[in-house]
Amino acid sequence: MNQPINSAWPVVLSIAGFDPSGGAGIVADLKTFAAHNCYGVAAITAMTVQNSQGVTSVHPVETPVLRESILSLLADGRVKALKIGMLGNKATAEVICEILELYPDLPAVLDPVARSSNDFDLLDAAGLEFIRRQLLSRVALVTPNMAEAAALAEMPVDSLDSMKAAARKLVDMGARAVVVTGGHLDKAIDVFFDGITTESFAGDHIKPDNTHGTGCTFSSAVTANLALGRHLRDAVVLAKAYVVEAIRQAFPVGPGRIPLNHFYRLMQTTRVSDHSPAVAETVL
Repeated sequence: MNQPINSAWPVVLSIAGFDPSGGAGIVADLKTFAAHNCYGVAAITAMTVQNSQGVTSVHPVETPVLRESILSLLADGRVKALKIGMLGNKATAEVICEILELYPDLPAVLDPVARSSNDFDLLDAAGLEFIRRQLLSRVALVTPNMAEAAALAEMPVDSLDSMKAAARKLVDMGARAVVVTGGHLDKAIDVFFDGITTESFAGDHIKPDNTHGTGCTFSSAVTANLALGRHLRDAVVLAKAYVVEAIRQAFPVGPGRIPLNHFYRLMQTTRVSDHSPAVAETVL
């Protein structure tokens, strides 16, 4: 990005689950924030047991601990934007609602994580309903994938037209703006709707196995760009470009799904400096 590496980085808070394999959740968010010259802080909603092959169990953090953790971080007064990921249950979602009511001017992006890639439930029915009724209207942007959009909007979402219809319905339900991500279509098309304009951002499928944590990374990249002062549409466009290249340059860390290469820009800079007599400037 165009922010100098030695300037004061904006602080961005992630509230999400912990993926010990490092591909999704809090770890992916923090890597994404750093890649965008933002300083990441985090409050963990749940500990998951998983590796590159999938999730096997989820253990929610007690809600008083979560609430205290978030309020402690926000009390520093430096957080510029907030990313909300896996919530797991209604009780956790209620805590997030309380926080958003206390900090209504803090830009927040909600990634409504509902199910893992190996079909492990990551959000209960009561939590989904609470998101539908209470959280959609309290965030700047919600970024469901096609399955999550279908669950939230209570309609089939399996084509570009239905993605657009779901985005419109979610705004009718109270969302301020929506990106429905369509990585499962023939082309990787995302649909953006802000209540006025509908836009589709298309890209080719590059490496379909290199997608562990794509949704987390996209939403945290949008959040980082908002913290850097960019307008919402620009933040979405830049986040998609970042995710596409992070997929392109991903590499396996286990026998299962391949996580994104969040630090591909740093690796590119390193390669340049290794072959240059001068010290290369790091620009992320």
